[in-house]
Amino acid sequence: MSTWIRRAPWGVLGLAVTAALVAGGTLPAATADTGPTPSSSPTVAANPSLEAQNDAHDHVLGATMTGDAPAPTASVPTPSQPSAAAHAQAIPQAVPSSRILGFDVSSFQPNVDWSAAYDDGARFVYIKATESFNSTNDLFQSQWNAAGTANLVRGAYHFAVPFESSGATQAAYFVAHGGTWTPDGTTLPPVVDMETNPYGNVDGNICYDKTPAQMASWIADFSNTVLARTGIRPTVYTNPNFWQTCMAGNKNFVSNPLFIANWTYNVASGPGTLPASWSTYVFWQYADDGGTPLFPGDQDVFNGDSAALKRFATNTTLDGNYITALYEDYLDRLPSQSDIDWWSASLANGAPRSSISAGFVNSDEYRLIRIDAAYQSVLGRPAEQAGRLNWLDAMRSGGITTDDIETSLYASEEYFQQHGDNNLGFVTSLYQTLLHRQGSASDYAFWSNLIVQHGRAWVIAQYWDANETISERVSAMYQLYLGRVPDPAGLKTWVNVALQIGDTGLRAGFTSSDEYYARAQTRTF
Repeated sequence: MSTWIRRAPWGVLGLAVTAALVAGGTLPAATADTGPTPSSSPTVAANPSLEAQNDAHDHVLGATMTGDAPAPTASVPTPSQPSAAAHAQAIPQAVPSSRILGFDVSSFQPNVDWSAAYDDGARFVYIKATESFNSTNDLFQSQWNAAGTANLVRGAYHFAVPFESSGATQAAYFVAHGGTWTPDGTTLPPVVDMETNPYGNVDGNICYDKTPAQMASWIADFSNTVLARTGIRPTVYTNPNFWQTCMAGNKNFVSNPLFIANWTYNVASGPGTLPASWSTYVFWQYADDGGTPLFPGDQDVFNGDSAALKRFATNTTLDGNYITALYEDYLDRLPSQSDIDWWSASLANGAPRSSISAGFVNSDEYRLIRIDAAYQSVLGRPAEQAGRLNWLDAMRSGGITTDDIETSLYASEEYFQQHGDNNLGFVTSLYQTLLHRQGSASDYAFWSNLIVQHGRAWVIAQYWDANETISERVSAMYQLYLGRVPDPAGLKTWVNVALQIGDTGLRAGFTSSDEYYARAQTRTF
């Protein structure tokens, strides 16, 4: 262990437990005789008490969780006083096929049987590299090498102590002592451990004597330094209580993957409520090393299958997955690695997602796709090449948007002739096509008369901008881009926005949203 600043030992954390987590999709705990059993590997040392970790200035991932974890639901034992049965069930009993098991270790696990861990089902491990700005895990390199030899995907973590030095200083120290990353498919993005001050009120308050704004600035400083030195943002390990207490529910870290801590001792329960920045997680620490855990150290799970784990290790998730989602949703194809790298670099250099989305919406490739789709859906035929290019030139010059193609085709003589070649047949078809319902005889007569007065283009505009038709188009965008039906408030908001910015603006808005970005991390491409 390198030199470190001696801290006064401190007993059990005096942090009150906050509101209970509601575990999503909680399943009954399976009986202890149905799960896998550990192989006969050598006994591995357990994590010491918090007091001992404080004395050594050497803390594990989740050092303060026994006092810092939110209270779970009534069916799940509390992390601070888990029952014997709960500890026994730290061994996963029913692992969903879409999740991958792993664990995390530090210098307190000096005798890991890495091959046995792999045989028992582990596929990844996080290894402590550094703490603060002056403390390293002396076993890091040997643990790292041994994990790789056992075919485990491995990553490094840093225990942050924000009142001892700046985020940039600690990030630089971390990267220089193991916290790096390469897109080799076997190295996981580095992790920064953000939890309450283990020294508590003896040395600083639970939030390291920082306001939420100062804490957010510290994490951003750390994240930006890691990004600049490794090309990837660090994953943030934290729990909802720390995030609410010390970060005031900050919502600005969605671009950093989440490693959620919540010791339910039941991998089938789900991690419960997530901190405010995130709507999904990448890793979940669901148990500590107590009882009879399946693996050494703490017990973790990856939120995805083996292919997704490899993608995460090669950084094709996060910004890369976001770019991939844009390609799939707008251009109906997957990007090349150079495409991903180019757009990801734009995001890393500060380009907002709104400008990235607008780039896709206004690209010639997408415009041609929209032209072809409009001809097929409105006129029932492919567009002739000359027509495609005429439309494209008009859009390039700013004279029209992709929204105007459909309305123009609906108002065309060709569409009119296809639907009775008379006003009554034309109006009847608009009800069926745009409103997806029948009108009354008086409705048809009313609109037929307006065609005589104002022309078909004027009537089409009234249909297109009616709340009823806008609501249908917005609902379709919710399904396409967010994978869900709209909530009433959201639908009302987007309908009102559509009248101001049109469907093109709506698409860019949906695909630059935090919800779309988060969904991109869990999609299968």
